[in-house]
Amino acid sequence: MTEWDELRGAAPPALLRRRPLADAEEVLVLTYTCDLSFFEDVCLREAQAVRARTTVLYDADQLTQGPRRPDYLALPVVCKAGGAFHPKLVVIASEVDAVVAIGSGNATASGWHHNAEVWTLLPGDGPTAPALFHDLADWLRRLPEAVWMEDLGQERLERVADLLTTRPADAEPGQPLLVTTAVRPIVEQLPVPDSPVTSLAVAAPFFDPGAAALGRLVDRFTADQLHLLLTRDVQCDVDSLAEVLKRAPGGTVSTPESSRYHHGKIVEWRTADRAWALTGSANCSKAALIDTMATGGNCELGLLTTVDESLIDAVPDRPVDLSQPDDLHVREPGPHAATSTALRVLGVRVGAERVEATVLAGDGLAPSWLAVADLRLDHERSDGKLHRYTAAVTPDWAVIANGLATAHVVTDAGAQIRDVVVTDVTAALSRIDRPSPLEHTSLPLVVADQAHMAALFEALTHLASVRPDRIAAPPGTSRRRQVEGRIKTAVGPALLRFALGLEAGRPASPDDDVIFDGPRHPELEPSSTGKGHLGSGPDSPPTHPETVATVLDALTERQRKQLRRDVVSLVDASEEWPLPAKLAASRLVLTLTAGGLWPDATEWSAILYWVVVQLRVADREESLDGEHSALATIGLVALRRGIDLRDEPDHQLGTRFEELRIAYQARTTWLSAAPAETVRRYAVGLGGRTLGRLFERTDFVAELRWILGRTALHDAVDRLHGAYLDEGSTIRVTLGRSTRLAVIGALDALRDFPDAHVASEDGPEVHGWWNGRRLLLVTRSGATWRAEVWSNLMTGIATYSRGTPLRPADRRWTASSPENALGT
Repeated sequence: MTEWDELRGAAPPALLRRRPLADAEEVLVLTYTCDLSFFEDVCLREAQAVRARTTVLYDADQLTQGPRRPDYLALPVVCKAGGAFHPKLVVIASEVDAVVAIGSGNATASGWHHNAEVWTLLPGDGPTAPALFHDLADWLRRLPEAVWMEDLGQERLERVADLLTTRPADAEPGQPLLVTTAVRPIVEQLPVPDSPVTSLAVAAPFFDPGAAALGRLVDRFTADQLHLLLTRDVQCDVDSLAEVLKRAPGGTVSTPESSRYHHGKIVEWRTADRAWALTGSANCSKAALIDTMATGGNCELGLLTTVDESLIDAVPDRPVDLSQPDDLHVREPGPHAATSTALRVLGVRVGAERVEATVLAGDGLAPSWLAVADLRLDHERSDGKLHRYTAAVTPDWAVIANGLATAHVVTDAGAQIRDVVVTDVTAALSRIDRPSPLEHTSLPLVVADQAHMAALFEALTHLASVRPDRIAAPPGTSRRRQVEGRIKTAVGPALLRFALGLEAGRPASPDDDVIFDGPRHPELEPSSTGKGHLGSGPDSPPTHPETVATVLDALTERQRKQLRRDVVSLVDASEEWPLPAKLAASRLVLTLTAGGLWPDATEWSAILYWVVVQLRVADREESLDGEHSALATIGLVALRRGIDLRDEPDHQLGTRFEELRIAYQARTTWLSAAPAETVRRYAVGLGGRTLGRLFERTDFVAELRWILGRTALHDAVDRLHGAYLDEGSTIRVTLGRSTRLAVIGALDALRDFPDAHVASEDGPEVHGWWNGRRLLLVTRSGATWRAEVWSNLMTGIATYSRGTPLRPADRRWTASSPENALGT
């Protein structure tokens, strides 16, 4: 049982972060109110990091924030008799082990962090399982009888139930007992001791208007003392509570000293020698304690346990006078509004070849067809009030093409249902073969940890097993979706996003105040820091550097050298990898380069050269063409930047780059078609002292056009002081000691480019050509040109550029133009 006193965090996030099962098959969450965006940020990646399929069932009327990702099952449900779907449950299960948490907090930032809640954690390792696991499995299997839900939900509940019962039940007495509203009222399941009850204590944030549930508890236990712990913002009828309080010989009321919203629900009763506690989801209300699901009560889930010490007494509190309850900020209870099933779209589920939508509708209200993002779905079958609609999917359907997690639905009568949850069923039901550490850790923190980096390299190697050329996309399906689905199954969605130029893994794990930043309970002040059993203390992650550059700076030189060796090995190993793995490996090398892993451009430009070469020779995959061309563009620009930053020119690398540039010239159209947004995504985070602080803002289209339009001669001319290449491919040089010496000096510097045309910028105008043996100089002489040629200059012309007189020319003549002289 978690400590309730100023609980820091709540059981589910801390539990999932601990990863109690290294290889979980299923994670199941049941909740009333649900914030799917919060759940994705805090828990989904932790679940996927242990390869678990993840399912969230929530009350269809209580979704506060929709999903951003379609790769898990988020399933709204509706109680058939009109009550609220109100359980709070987390199950993590595999074939050999399971962990169950039952508590009071909803899957929201308030319920799983800001509020004070009560959770009970039940591990189930060993040859037997707690008997409660078998009872819970039975309840999960029967739940679809009382709750409207899609077939997918029934299938996941059945699978979780199977995993909970793979081992025989432990027959040892004294175990916690499961209580529900499935068959009998909860109040009737609370044991009445043989000996007199000396005290009854109740803590709950909600009481029914007439305090009928509290009255039933008082009548059932006839305790000498009745104590109520009422949180600030309690919802109750004060006069009704006061009347029930008078029925006990001694009655007291208090409120927690903290202004934190206490959302935990506890009923405790005690005799002289024993004590019991009911915890879980049930408030002190008629719908939770007196009614059953069949009679319109809530779907509730609770635990009945024996306790040694009072949970309620552990909360620091102060007395409250119900005749003056202003400090409580009491909210008046209202009648529960029964759920309407006039027309509700429970979800849109996208499979490999077709899409399904499930509608909950009253008699005669089901439409004949639906339109989801302009795709018509026709009615296929009905099961009571549940109606299924289906259609074949097309690759260009907006929901698939854009990876949408929600969509608008329009009925045949024109009614619009907005923000219906969409699920990629194939991705949601697939288990990840080898999750990368990016599933649960940001890239900077992966780089900071040698074990994480080793795991990332292993995941990249496993990603290389995904060969798009061996993936068959059935006719009418999206090949892109098939390829992405295979990558997700192999290494998880985080490494897929990284390879595609999206976010670089999970955001860095900061303190809980940042992770759980979200709306608190209305009108509450920020709570003070306290201690909790599961949600705080040493498990809270420390503060870490937030960028790859700062992490690399913090490494020792020995660690940096090892990482450099590992990256070089990665580049070598990736030579034969297919495109998806090459994209991920190439982006990683670019990111580490930009972060400063190599301080000298001489080293990192050589590494980037091989990265860009491998992107050039990688087999094209049409569905990833945009990412391929975009990353090649970034790589070419970065490599060119590295060559320019070298202290001394590397003729071998320069020659190789020229060959590479020519090879890429043949793909100019392909490179030019790289989507600007994709290029921008890959460039994010690459700015810094290595590639330049404004590298991310580079006009990569213009830069690429400049690179592909250049030659090695352009580079050589750039290294000549006072020289430039004009549009006619003539190298123009400024005056040195003389125009003649300036031209000879430039020709010598450009000796690797035979017969390059050099001309003086200033008068007298001199043109020259040098091919390694023959020197031709043409000088303007009035209206004509004087041509001179020297043959067999076997020792070169370097000494002549420094002022040594040339021997007499082998031939002199008058030409009409420099070009005419060269032709003769």
